[in-house]
Amino acid sequence: MQSKRKKMLIILSIILLIVIIFFKAIYINKNIQKNNIYQLKNKTYYEVTLKPNIYFFNNKIKNNKYYIANSIKSIDIYFNYYLKDKTKKNINYSYDIKATLKSYADSGTKLIWTKDFNLKNINNIKQENINIKENYNLDYQYYVNYVKSFQEFYNIKTETYLYVKLNIKINDKTNSYVLLTIPISEDIIKITMREDKSFFKSTKENIDYNKIIVLIFIIIVIILLVSKILLNKDNEEDILKEYHDIIIAIQNKPNINSNNIIYLTNLKDLISIAVNNNISIFNYHTNYYIIMDNTYYIYILKN
Repeated sequence: MQSKRKKMLIILSIILLIVIIFFKAIYINKNIQKNNIYQLKNKTYYEVTLKPNIYFFNNKIKNNKYYIANSIKSIDIYFNYYLKDKTKKNINYSYDIKATLKSYADSGTKLIWTKDFNLKNINNIKQENINIKENYNLDYQYYVNYVKSFQEFYNIKTETYLYVKLNIKINDKTNSYVLLTIPISEDIIKITMREDKSFFKSTKENIDYNKIIVLIFIIIVIILLVSKILLNKDNEEDILKEYHDIIIAIQNKPNINSNNIIYLTNLKDLISIAVNNNISIFNYHTNYYIIMDNTYYIYILKN
């Protein structure tokens, strides 16, 4: 009995695994198709140019380093963005580069002042693909002095950051694709760069997960129903083997003359009647009979 149940569990596990692999394959295939439709490349990076000094032999420092704020002359930002949509002959887009100063009080929890600077603005481009290559030399000390002037005017100290963004507008939807965060009021700074690929993600085909869930639910229900039938059959066969000593096989179908016939729906009920009354069960093919007090109790084994 245990071995049959183990076999059933293995079969059910394999079926469930096949179902999972099937839907996973559909998901991967749809994403691969979309990745082939939308080609996105980005190589945006930056370098820090130092003021002339006797301590650093190289006045250019690569990105993702720590920098001494007073030693920075400028930050060279290289915007490189490419997007191709194979479903369209032309793409309408605009883009701009914007710098924003934000000053905070109470350890950066309260925004008290902000100032925007429009560095570049390009409108209404219509091309087969989006191909942006912009090199911008950001005068770091200009913004440091701007913030110092603000602090001296109000005689306050603030925690200030300079945010530099490449904003791309595609199909009337604006995305801040590249965002650099540059500390202004610290002695040692680290510049962070974040790429927002929300547009690219939103263009992927949305899969109807509700339909997938319904299909999986139906498959699970079918599997459970089939397994229940099979396990019930195995249980009945095991029960018959367990009580084989009270079951008598007969060659001919009994001639039932009584009007008192009770058809049972559970084999265990028939076994209980036989055991409690110490009588035998007659078996003809798939039919099992008990004759007691001129009453026939009949159970038909499920196929």
